[in-house]
Amino acid sequence: MAVGEVLLELEGRGKMPDKTVLLADPGNAPKPEIFGPPETVQPSAIYKLYRGATGEVNGQSSRFWADFSVLQLCWATYDNPAGACDRLSLLDLISCRIKGSLDGQDGGRLRAEIHTSAPGGDGLAPGLPKLHGQVRPESSPDSSSAPALVVFANATGGSALQEFAEALTQLVASRDSEGRQGLLFIQKRLFQYLWRHQGISFTEEQLYEAQAVLAFNLEPREGVTYLRGKLGKSTDAEVGEWLAQMAALKGGLDPTMLGAYFSRRDTLEVFKSFVRCLDFRETDMVGALRLLFDTFKPGGEGQVITRILEMFAEAYFLQWATNKDGIKPRTEYKNSDDIERVAVSLIMLNTGLHVAPKKNPGKRLTGAMMTLEEYIDNTRRVVSPEQVPDEALTAWYEAVKQVEISVEPLPRAAFSRLPVQPDIEGWLLLVINSQVQRRYWAVLALQRLYLFSDNSEVEPAEAIAMKDARACGVLADRAAQERFMKDLHSSGKMGCMCFVPKGRADLVDAELRAFEVTQVHSNRPALLQKLTKPRTRL
Repeated sequence: MAVGEVLLELEGRGKMPDKTVLLADPGNAPKPEIFGPPETVQPSAIYKLYRGATGEVNGQSSRFWADFSVLQLCWATYDNPAGACDRLSLLDLISCRIKGSLDGQDGGRLRAEIHTSAPGGDGLAPGLPKLHGQVRPESSPDSSSAPALVVFANATGGSALQEFAEALTQLVASRDSEGRQGLLFIQKRLFQYLWRHQGISFTEEQLYEAQAVLAFNLEPREGVTYLRGKLGKSTDAEVGEWLAQMAALKGGLDPTMLGAYFSRRDTLEVFKSFVRCLDFRETDMVGALRLLFDTFKPGGEGQVITRILEMFAEAYFLQWATNKDGIKPRTEYKNSDDIERVAVSLIMLNTGLHVAPKKNPGKRLTGAMMTLEEYIDNTRRVVSPEQVPDEALTAWYEAVKQVEISVEPLPRAAFSRLPVQPDIEGWLLLVINSQVQRRYWAVLALQRLYLFSDNSEVEPAEAIAMKDARACGVLADRAAQERFMKDLHSSGKMGCMCFVPKGRADLVDAELRAFEVTQVHSNRPALLQKLTKPRTRL
């Protein structure tokens, strides 16, 4: 999807069409041209190129991506459109080389050097490239020639930069060996690559599940509402069972968001069902706590942990009682209260050995590093040796000392890694007013248009409810067309597009590719409310 473009071709969703034959150019020999997907480029590589990656270009944090609608490699500072000078033709690229490493050498930075042929070939024309003509033979850049684009990335974005470079190398090799027809196919059928990126064909129930996961990871309350409405999980027990299944078996639920949800008092019954569905059989106390906190990361104060451990103890006691002879080390709990006391002592031990030192690096914490003797003495105040022998406490101490029980919240999962199939996704350029244009990665799902900034692939910058919105192509509405053309030109100035202001794109055939979204109700999206003159349309 290019600037403001919506792809409405729906035939063959998720399936690549067969190759078709085009008529030859009358000026050439009547030799048929094969028009089909490139055979040596993986669909996942196309998605990576189109989504792009982030790094440092000319000392500024930037995103670079392949705009297949115009067959150009683009780069721009965060959330801004690419300028006319910040583009390279995909037809002219020669190579993309990675230099440096992330293991401490070269300052722990990667450097990507992109080489292109001399200007004046097929050029950077925004229209379609010539369909026929000689394909450039494979070539390599002169070692003395300067790269056309240099991108740096540190450890955070290094792997993404490396994957992007590998995908770009694959694309260039395909163009040189198979011809330009593959690029033209991608240009025309990009939306199918975006759908194929999800990799599987969902049944209706799987689709609802995926959408529920998406909704929950963005806003847990809405996810549960969706779950009750679409999957028929009407009771708290059913919701808890489904959350346990997704968290422990299928994966996909964000442990931090799940922890935030369970930190609320109105979710107690859901959590009771959730923790009872976790399989603690044949698992000792440390292993059970690891399983519990691998599925979710509790937030809030210490009383939240206490409440969680109380319900965990009840669930663990029921499963332990049916299989206690098979669990090592041996224990003889009298009731769930014994388990709760032991669990609290283990969390305190884990905090002293791991959590506190990480929160206070370089500082000597008095009494924080608990010894084995101190741990046993502390635990003996709440449970007797008959219930939990010293051998069990020693084994648990060593297990926690070697490997932390991970209780702290984790970084949120990127949206692109969630098990969800959007209706469509791609780059959109928002023409907010005559002076402001913003580039966002847009995902249409759950009757919402999620807009992601370059600053985060986790939290959307904006989520526009489409249930109460109207969308139309600019050319289909005279009033919308007039508003759009007004937005493209600076107020009080001549409509000369010879010099495009910084932060704005030179929109070619803009009216053909633009659409307008209008909010029907009064609750405007936050990004519109921030404008000097707030309005209700994009």
